[in-house]
Amino acid sequence: LIVSMFSSCVAFIARTSIYNAAMREAYILRQSVKEIFSTLRALQPLPFGRGRMVQALASSFPYFIFILQHADDPVSALHQALRAHALETVVHIGPLEPPEVEADIHEIPSFLKILYHHLVHDKILTYACKHVDAWSDALGSMRDKILAHGWPIIEQTIRSYAMFRSEEMIRQLSPGGNGWVLQCYCSGTAEDIKLMQCAGCQVVRYCSKRCQRDSWYSRHRLSCKFLKAAVGSSTPHYVKRSLRLLAALEDSQMQNRWDNIRKLVVAAQCEYPEDRERLVVEVPVGEGKVLVRPFRHYLSLFDGLSENEVVDRLSSWPDPRGHLRRSFFCSVITINDRYLSRQILFSPRTALDMETVSANAQL
Repeated sequence: LIVSMFSSCVAFIARTSIYNAAMREAYILRQSVKEIFSTLRALQPLPFGRGRMVQALASSFPYFIFILQHADDPVSALHQALRAHALETVVHIGPLEPPEVEADIHEIPSFLKILYHHLVHDKILTYACKHVDAWSDALGSMRDKILAHGWPIIEQTIRSYAMFRSEEMIRQLSPGGNGWVLQCYCSGTAEDIKLMQCAGCQVVRYCSKRCQRDSWYSRHRLSCKFLKAAVGSSTPHYVKRSLRLLAALEDSQMQNRWDNIRKLVVAAQCEYPEDRERLVVEVPVGEGKVLVRPFRHYLSLFDGLSENEVVDRLSSWPDPRGHLRRSFFCSVITINDRYLSRQILFSPRTALDMETVSANAQL
Protein backbone atom coordinates (compact mmCIF):
# COMPACT_ATOMS: atom_id res chain seq x y z
CA LEU A 1 0.00 0.00 0.00
CA ILE A 2 2.81 2.44 0.84
CA VAL A 3 4.54 1.80 -2.48
CA SER A 4 1.25 2.21 -4.35
CA MET A 5 0.55 5.54 -2.64
CA PHE A 6 4.10 6.71 -3.39
CA SER A 7 3.75 5.73 -7.06
CA SER A 8 0.40 7.54 -7.31
CA CYS A 9 1.87 10.73 -5.86
CA VAL A 10 4.78 10.64 -8.31
CA ALA A 11 2.38 9.98 -11.19
CA PHE A 12 0.30 13.03 -10.22
CA ILE A 13 3.41 15.24 -10.08
CA ALA A 14 4.55 13.89 -13.44
CA ARG A 15 1.19 14.44 -15.18
CA THR A 16 0.77 17.99 -13.93
CA SER A 17 4.38 18.76 -14.87
CA ILE A 18 3.80 17.55 -18.42
CA TYR A 19 0.73 19.70 -18.96
CA ASN A 20 1.80 22.82 -17.07
CA ALA A 21 5.32 24.27 -17.32
CA ALA A 22 4.74 26.64 -14.39
CA MET A 23 3.76 23.70 -12.16
CA ARG A 24 6.82 21.78 -13.39
CA GLU A 25 9.17 24.57 -12.34
CA ALA A 26 7.31 25.10 -9.05
CA TYR A 27 7.76 21.42 -8.17
CA ILE A 28 11.48 21.68 -8.89
CA LEU A 29 11.81 24.80 -6.73
CA ARG A 30 10.10 22.87 -3.94
CA GLN A 31 12.78 20.17 -4.25
CA SER A 32 10.46 17.54 -5.77
CA VAL A 33 13.33 15.50 -7.23
CA LYS A 34 15.17 15.49 -3.92
CA GLU A 35 12.05 14.48 -1.98
CA ILE A 36 11.25 11.61 -4.36
CA PHE A 37 14.70 10.05 -4.13
CA SER A 38 14.88 10.69 -0.39
CA THR A 39 11.60 8.79 -0.01
CA LEU A 40 12.93 5.92 -2.11
CA ARG A 41 15.98 5.76 0.13
CA ALA A 42 13.79 5.75 3.25
CA LEU A 43 11.62 2.94 1.83
CA GLN A 44 14.61 0.80 0.90
CA PRO A 45 15.22 -0.83 4.33
CA LEU A 46 11.54 -1.75 4.78
CA PRO A 47 10.55 -5.39 4.14
CA PHE A 48 8.79 -4.85 0.81
CA GLY A 49 11.01 -7.09 -1.26
CA ARG A 50 13.06 -6.06 -4.27
CA GLY A 51 10.08 -6.33 -6.65
CA ARG A 52 8.14 -3.62 -4.83
CA MET A 53 11.16 -1.33 -4.70
CA VAL A 54 11.79 -1.82 -8.42
CA GLN A 55 8.13 -0.84 -8.96
CA ALA A 56 8.63 2.33 -6.89
CA LEU A 57 11.76 3.21 -8.82
CA ALA A 58 10.04 2.51 -12.13
CA SER A 59 7.32 5.02 -11.27
CA SER A 60 9.90 7.69 -10.37
CA PHE A 61 12.51 7.44 -13.09
CA PRO A 62 10.33 8.60 -16.05
CA TYR A 63 9.53 11.81 -14.15
CA PHE A 64 13.23 12.34 -13.45
CA ILE A 65 14.09 11.85 -17.14
CA PHE A 66 11.29 14.24 -18.15
CA ILE A 67 12.72 16.91 -15.83
CA LEU A 68 16.20 16.48 -17.30
CA GLN A 69 14.74 16.92 -20.78
CA HIS A 70 12.43 19.88 -20.17
CA ALA A 71 13.32 21.77 -16.98
CA ASP A 72 14.69 25.30 -17.21
CA ASP A 73 17.65 24.17 -15.08
CA PRO A 74 18.16 20.40 -15.44
CA VAL A 75 21.58 20.53 -13.76
CA SER A 76 20.00 21.74 -10.52
CA ALA A 77 17.48 18.89 -10.75
CA LEU A 78 20.29 16.36 -11.08
CA HIS A 79 22.07 18.04 -8.17
CA GLN A 80 18.92 17.58 -6.07
CA ALA A 81 18.91 13.88 -6.93
CA LEU A 82 22.56 13.42 -6.02
CA ARG A 83 22.08 15.18 -2.68
CA ALA A 84 19.28 12.70 -1.94
CA HIS A 85 21.69 9.79 -2.54
CA ALA A 86 19.93 8.86 -5.78
CA LEU A 87 22.99 7.17 -7.24
CA GLU A 88 23.36 4.76 -4.34
CA THR A 89 19.61 4.12 -4.20
CA VAL A 90 19.16 3.51 -7.92
CA VAL A 91 22.19 1.24 -8.17
CA HIS A 92 21.00 -0.95 -5.29
CA ILE A 93 17.34 -1.09 -6.39
CA GLY A 94 17.31 -0.73 -10.13
CA PRO A 95 17.29 -3.58 -12.62
CA LEU A 96 20.53 -3.44 -14.57
CA GLU A 97 21.15 -4.18 -18.22
CA PRO A 98 22.58 -7.61 -19.18
CA PRO A 99 26.37 -7.66 -18.95
CA GLU A 100 28.60 -7.57 -22.01
CA VAL A 101 32.11 -8.88 -22.52
CA GLU A 102 33.64 -5.41 -22.54
CA ALA A 103 31.92 -2.45 -20.91
CA ASP A 104 31.94 1.10 -22.20
CA ILE A 105 29.88 4.13 -21.23
CA HIS A 106 26.88 2.92 -23.28
CA GLU A 107 26.60 -0.24 -21.18
CA ILE A 108 26.51 1.51 -17.80
CA PRO A 109 23.13 1.70 -16.00
CA SER A 110 21.04 4.75 -16.85
CA PHE A 111 21.66 6.91 -13.79
CA LEU A 112 25.41 6.46 -14.06
CA LYS A 113 25.26 7.48 -17.72
CA ILE A 114 23.32 10.60 -16.75
CA LEU A 115 25.98 11.47 -14.19
CA TYR A 116 28.76 10.84 -16.70
CA HIS A 117 27.28 13.16 -19.32
CA HIS A 118 26.73 15.98 -16.81
CA LEU A 119 30.22 16.01 -15.30
CA VAL A 120 31.19 18.90 -17.60
CA HIS A 121 29.03 21.13 -15.41
CA ASP A 122 30.93 22.60 -12.48
CA LYS A 123 28.08 22.14 -10.02
CA ILE A 124 27.86 18.39 -10.68
CA LEU A 125 31.62 17.89 -10.84
CA THR A 126 32.12 19.68 -7.50
CA TYR A 127 29.60 17.38 -5.82
CA ALA A 128 31.06 14.29 -7.50
CA CYS A 129 34.58 15.17 -6.40
CA LYS A 130 33.45 15.34 -2.78
CA HIS A 131 31.77 11.93 -2.93
CA VAL A 132 33.78 9.91 -5.44
CA ASP A 133 35.68 8.01 -2.74
CA ALA A 134 32.48 7.04 -0.91
CA TRP A 135 30.85 6.02 -4.20
CA SER A 136 33.87 3.89 -5.09
CA ASP A 137 33.69 2.12 -1.74
CA ALA A 138 29.95 1.47 -2.12
CA LEU A 139 30.02 0.41 -5.77
CA GLY A 140 33.27 -1.49 -5.52
CA SER A 141 31.68 -3.99 -3.15
CA MET A 142 28.93 -4.90 -5.64
CA ARG A 143 29.35 -7.96 -7.80
CA ASP A 144 27.45 -6.76 -10.85
CA LYS A 145 29.68 -7.08 -13.91
CA ILE A 146 28.49 -3.86 -15.54
CA LEU A 147 29.27 -1.85 -12.43
CA ALA A 148 32.58 -3.62 -12.03
CA HIS A 149 33.63 -2.51 -15.52
CA GLY A 150 31.55 0.67 -15.88
CA TRP A 151 32.13 2.51 -12.62
CA PRO A 152 35.91 2.83 -13.14
CA ILE A 153 35.17 4.74 -16.37
CA ILE A 154 33.14 7.32 -14.46
CA GLU A 155 35.53 7.41 -11.52
CA GLN A 156 38.47 8.06 -13.84
CA THR A 157 36.48 10.78 -15.62
CA ILE A 158 35.64 12.52 -12.32
CA ARG A 159 39.26 12.50 -11.19
CA SER A 160 40.67 13.61 -14.55
CA TYR A 161 38.11 16.43 -14.89
CA ALA A 162 38.99 17.57 -11.37
CA MET A 163 42.65 17.61 -12.31
CA PHE A 164 41.94 19.63 -15.47
CA ARG A 165 39.95 22.13 -13.43
CA SER A 166 42.59 22.49 -10.74
CA GLU A 167 45.27 23.20 -13.35
CA GLU A 168 43.29 26.10 -14.75
CA MET A 169 43.96 29.32 -12.81
CA ILE A 170 42.06 31.83 -14.94
CA ARG A 171 39.07 32.44 -12.68
CA GLN A 172 38.79 33.89 -9.20
CA LEU A 173 36.37 32.96 -6.44
CA SER A 174 33.41 35.28 -6.26
CA PRO A 175 32.97 37.25 -2.99
CA GLY A 176 29.70 35.48 -2.33
CA GLY A 177 31.41 32.10 -2.43
CA ASN A 178 28.71 30.74 -4.75
CA GLY A 179 31.07 29.42 -7.40
CA TRP A 180 33.78 30.39 -9.84
CA VAL A 181 33.27 33.40 -12.08
CA LEU A 182 35.34 35.75 -14.19
CA GLN A 183 36.02 38.95 -12.29
CA CYS A 184 37.69 42.22 -13.11
CA TYR A 185 41.44 42.43 -12.71
CA CYS A 186 41.80 45.55 -10.61
CA SER A 187 43.60 45.00 -7.33
CA GLY A 188 42.14 45.05 -3.84
CA THR A 189 38.44 44.38 -4.47
CA ALA A 190 36.76 44.48 -1.08
CA GLU A 191 34.53 41.61 -0.03
CA ASP A 192 31.59 43.89 0.71
CA ILE A 193 31.46 45.21 -2.88
CA LYS A 194 28.61 43.78 -4.92
CA LEU A 195 30.00 42.83 -8.32
CA MET A 196 28.10 44.03 -11.38
CA GLN A 197 27.65 41.66 -14.30
CA CYS A 198 28.23 42.60 -17.92
CA ALA A 199 24.80 42.81 -19.55
CA GLY A 200 26.19 41.62 -22.88
CA CYS A 201 28.02 38.35 -22.18
CA GLN A 202 26.67 37.91 -18.63
CA VAL A 203 29.97 36.27 -17.73
CA VAL A 204 32.43 38.92 -16.52
CA ARG A 205 31.74 40.89 -13.32
CA TYR A 206 33.08 44.28 -12.29
CA CYS A 207 33.53 46.10 -8.99
CA SER A 208 32.60 49.54 -10.43
CA LYS A 209 31.40 51.30 -13.56
CA ARG A 210 34.85 52.80 -13.98
CA CYS A 211 36.44 49.36 -13.93
CA GLN A 212 33.88 48.12 -16.45
CA ARG A 213 34.57 51.11 -18.73
CA ASP A 214 38.32 50.61 -18.56
CA SER A 215 37.92 46.90 -19.30
CA TRP A 216 35.64 47.62 -22.25
CA TYR A 217 38.15 49.84 -24.00
CA SER A 218 41.15 47.66 -23.17
CA ARG A 219 39.80 44.23 -24.18
CA HIS A 220 36.16 43.41 -23.34
CA ARG A 221 34.61 45.08 -26.37
CA LEU A 222 36.48 42.45 -28.40
CA SER A 223 35.81 39.44 -26.17
CA CYS A 224 32.20 40.14 -25.08
CA LYS A 225 30.38 38.54 -28.04
CA PHE A 226 32.74 35.57 -28.02
CA LEU A 227 32.24 34.90 -24.31
CA LYS A 228 28.50 34.96 -24.89
CA ALA A 229 28.92 32.50 -27.78
CA ALA A 230 31.01 30.29 -25.48
CA VAL A 231 28.23 29.94 -22.88
CA GLY A 232 25.27 29.85 -25.27
CA SER A 233 22.49 32.37 -25.61
CA SER A 234 19.82 30.05 -24.13
CA THR A 235 21.96 28.24 -21.55
CA PRO A 236 21.38 28.68 -17.80
CA HIS A 237 24.03 30.15 -15.54
CA TYR A 238 25.72 26.86 -14.72
CA VAL A 239 27.65 26.74 -18.05
CA LYS A 240 29.46 30.01 -17.44
CA ARG A 241 30.65 28.67 -14.10
CA SER A 242 32.09 25.71 -16.02
CA LEU A 243 34.08 27.67 -18.61
CA ARG A 244 37.43 26.89 -17.01
CA LEU A 245 36.74 23.15 -17.07
CA LEU A 246 35.35 23.29 -20.61
CA ALA A 247 38.45 25.14 -21.81
CA ALA A 248 40.71 22.49 -20.29
CA LEU A 249 38.63 19.67 -21.79
CA GLU A 250 38.76 21.38 -25.18
CA ASP A 251 42.56 21.53 -24.94
CA SER A 252 42.69 17.85 -24.03
CA GLN A 253 40.40 16.79 -26.88
CA MET A 254 42.31 18.89 -29.40
CA GLN A 255 45.60 17.35 -28.30
CA ASN A 256 44.33 13.77 -28.24
CA ARG A 257 42.61 14.02 -31.62
CA TRP A 258 45.09 16.29 -33.39
CA ASP A 259 46.20 13.79 -36.04
CA ASN A 260 42.60 13.03 -36.95
CA ILE A 261 41.73 16.75 -36.97
CA ARG A 262 44.50 17.53 -39.45
CA LYS A 263 43.25 14.81 -41.81
CA LEU A 264 39.67 16.06 -41.54
CA VAL A 265 40.76 19.64 -42.23
CA VAL A 266 42.62 18.58 -45.38
CA ALA A 267 39.55 16.65 -46.57
CA ALA A 268 37.27 19.62 -45.80
CA GLN A 269 39.53 21.99 -47.75
CA CYS A 270 38.95 19.81 -50.79
CA GLU A 271 35.22 19.48 -50.12
CA TYR A 272 34.68 23.22 -49.49
CA PRO A 273 37.28 25.00 -51.69
CA GLU A 274 35.49 28.36 -51.37
CA ASP A 275 35.58 28.13 -47.57
CA ARG A 276 39.05 26.69 -47.08
CA GLU A 277 40.12 29.78 -45.09
CA ARG A 278 37.02 29.69 -42.87
CA LEU A 279 36.76 26.10 -41.72
CA VAL A 280 35.63 25.35 -38.16
CA VAL A 281 36.58 22.25 -36.16
CA GLU A 282 33.70 20.94 -34.05
CA VAL A 283 35.08 18.97 -31.09
CA PRO A 284 32.83 16.95 -28.77
CA VAL A 285 33.57 17.13 -25.05
CA GLY A 286 33.44 13.45 -24.26
CA GLU A 287 32.07 11.08 -26.86
CA GLY A 288 31.32 11.80 -30.49
CA LYS A 289 32.96 12.46 -33.82
CA VAL A 290 35.01 15.49 -34.78
CA LEU A 291 33.45 17.48 -37.63
CA VAL A 292 34.98 20.13 -39.89
CA ARG A 293 32.54 22.44 -41.65
CA PRO A 294 32.47 26.00 -43.05
CA PHE A 295 32.04 28.83 -40.55
CA ARG A 296 28.67 29.81 -42.02
CA HIS A 297 27.14 26.75 -40.32
CA TYR A 298 27.97 28.28 -36.91
CA LEU A 299 27.14 31.94 -37.51
CA SER A 300 24.01 31.70 -35.32
CA LEU A 301 26.28 31.45 -32.25
CA PHE A 302 27.31 35.08 -32.56
CA ASP A 303 24.12 37.00 -31.76
CA GLY A 304 23.46 38.94 -34.94
CA LEU A 305 27.04 39.48 -36.11
CA SER A 306 27.72 38.92 -39.79
CA GLU A 307 30.32 36.42 -40.93
CA ASN A 308 32.71 39.20 -41.96
CA GLU A 309 32.27 40.96 -38.60
CA VAL A 310 33.22 37.82 -36.69
CA VAL A 311 36.23 37.26 -38.95
CA ASP A 312 37.35 40.89 -38.58
CA ARG A 313 37.06 40.81 -34.77
CA LEU A 314 38.98 37.58 -34.46
CA SER A 315 41.60 38.83 -36.92
CA SER A 316 42.12 42.02 -34.90
CA TRP A 317 42.85 40.03 -31.72
CA PRO A 318 46.63 39.69 -31.05
CA ASP A 319 46.14 35.94 -30.41
CA PRO A 320 49.14 35.46 -28.06
CA ARG A 321 48.75 31.67 -27.89
CA GLY A 322 48.32 31.13 -31.62
CA HIS A 323 44.75 29.78 -31.59
CA LEU A 324 44.04 31.25 -35.01
CA ARG A 325 47.37 30.49 -36.64
CA ARG A 326 46.41 26.95 -37.54
CA SER A 327 45.12 25.23 -40.66
CA PHE A 328 41.54 26.05 -39.71
CA PHE A 329 39.74 29.26 -38.75
CA CYS A 330 38.55 28.44 -35.21
CA SER A 331 37.00 25.68 -33.12
CA VAL A 332 33.70 25.03 -31.36
CA ILE A 333 32.73 22.38 -28.82
CA THR A 334 29.59 20.35 -28.20
CA ILE A 335 28.33 19.46 -24.73
CA ASN A 336 25.29 17.72 -23.27
CA ASP A 337 22.95 20.60 -22.52
CA ARG A 338 19.96 18.47 -21.63
CA TYR A 339 19.30 14.76 -21.42
CA LEU A 340 20.14 13.21 -24.81
CA SER A 341 20.58 16.61 -26.46
CA ARG A 342 23.73 18.54 -27.30
CA GLN A 343 24.57 22.21 -27.63
CA ILE A 344 27.26 23.84 -29.75
CA LEU A 345 29.41 26.52 -28.07
CA PHE A 346 32.21 28.70 -29.37
CA SER A 347 35.69 27.67 -28.19
CA PRO A 348 35.85 28.36 -24.41
CA ARG A 349 39.66 28.43 -24.57
CA THR A 350 39.73 31.14 -27.24
CA ALA A 351 36.97 33.19 -25.58
CA LEU A 352 38.62 33.08 -22.15
CA ASP A 353 42.04 33.92 -23.57
CA MET A 354 40.55 36.92 -25.39
CA GLU A 355 39.39 38.18 -22.00
CA THR A 356 42.20 37.07 -19.70
CA VAL A 357 45.57 36.60 -21.37
CA SER A 358 46.26 40.29 -21.95
CA ALA A 359 44.97 41.07 -18.46
CA ASN A 360 47.27 38.52 -16.84
CA ALA A 361 50.20 39.91 -18.78
CA GLN A 362 49.64 43.28 -17.11
CA LEU A 363 49.82 41.89 -13.56
